Amino acid sequence: MSVTMHKSPRPPRLPAGLPLLGHGLQLLRRRLEFLQEARRHGPVVRVGLGPSTAYLVNDHTLLQQMLVKDAALFPRGIHFRKARAVAGDGIITAEGPPHRRQRRLVLPAFSRKRVHGYSDVMRQIATERISSWPEDEPIELKPEFVSLATTIGTRTLFSTDLGAAAVSVIERALPVLTRGVSLRAMDPTGLVEHLPLPANRRFEATMRELHQVIDGIIASYRGTEQQGDDLLSLLMVATDEGSGQGMTDLQLRDEVISILLSSAETTALTMSWACHELGQHPEVFRALREEIDRVLPDGEAPRHEQLADLELTRRVVKETLRLYPPTYFLSRSAAADVRLGDHLIPRGSTVLYSFYSQHRDPNLFRDPNTFDPDRWLPERAADVTVEAYMPFGEGAHRCVGEGFAWAEAMTSLAIIVGQRDLRPVNGAAVRPTGTVTLMPHGLSMVLPRRKQ
Repeated sequence: MSVTMHKSPRPPRLPAGLPLLGHGLQLLRRRLEFLQEARRHGPVVRVGLGPSTAYLVNDHTLLQQMLVKDAALFPRGIHFRKARAVAGDGIITAEGPPHRRQRRLVLPAFSRKRVHGYSDVMRQIATERISSWPEDEPIELKPEFVSLATTIGTRTLFSTDLGAAAVSVIERALPVLTRGVSLRAMDPTGLVEHLPLPANRRFEATMRELHQVIDGIIASYRGTEQQGDDLLSLLMVATDEGSGQGMTDLQLRDEVISILLSSAETTALTMSWACHELGQHPEVFRALREEIDRVLPDGEAPRHEQLADLELTRRVVKETLRLYPPTYFLSRSAAADVRLGDHLIPRGSTVLYSFYSQHRDPNLFRDPNTFDPDRWLPERAADVTVEAYMPFGEGAHRCVGEGFAWAEAMTSLAIIVGQRDLRPVNGAAVRPTGTVTLMPHGLSMVLPRRKQ
């Protein structure tokens, strides 16, 4: 809803901004603390980003308004624009009618029935990978889980031998591209990405290699008219109900990269943080193992239909996503003068929001900094504000692969807890670090095989 500017006061400006820099240094150096401290200053506050002013939303009802009710007035912001260098006009970056069209085409490939069909790939790959881990030396978990999630994503997308050959290329590419997007998102001027820096050259070379691999697979599928049950086959035959048209090869490439980019990193982070918290809470780990032993006798990996019986496993993943939402800090742009609560947001403004900060608000979640999977039990409904829980986003841009992510995380976690113990490395200080995603700095663990 467009409004007249003089009818409402401007939101308060956060203190401690620097001349010319505003709050930019604080966002770079202590972003997570900054975002939580900002809640004390009001539901909407002004933040200085260099010479510009952004608006940070700290109220979950206003965030619902922005992402759902008035979503058309708040198109995606700088984080998503910078990601287009990697994902093109794929579903994670597209906006408006193109996004709605792509969402209609992609959504059937992630239906409950389809996710059930992908579960055998998840079980096989997770079992093989987790069984191969060393047991007497520390493992840096995040790279291991990125590799695992990338392999699952690639084999689900491409069931042919070409897909198996592409795993190593995609596995090398995704960390380079994720870092590249992170650097670009921190430079709203767009100058740094055009400089002849080694990081930029590596980014461009990686993009060319990834495009070559994915374009080759798409061409092979087109040439053989393959009709399989993998994700790429489903995307290739999807047609728009209105126009009857399917996706071009370029659109297919963008969607493949979007799926890989959004699934591998986020699932890997969720698994890393879950293992970390279980290592810090042995009582939860013991209860989780008891559930897994009861539902999965003889140490077998869970079949998709058994996931519904792993109720504590789901709560552990859910609580992990509350404490450590992977896409924790995002932005929108105001397409018109818009009222949020008692305040006006001028047209063209950057609007920031943080699921990390919202999920740790004591007014929304009791003891918000405590890892407590039981807070999600029905009898403790008063301890949570369900509508403020948004790890997969909200509204028209809510993640289409949410069901896939739940299945992959629960399957992998059940296998790990069934097979391995989780021992923190003595003296290791693990802390969340906010870049484009919420990274576990310093997270290594020893995972000895379970003693029978």
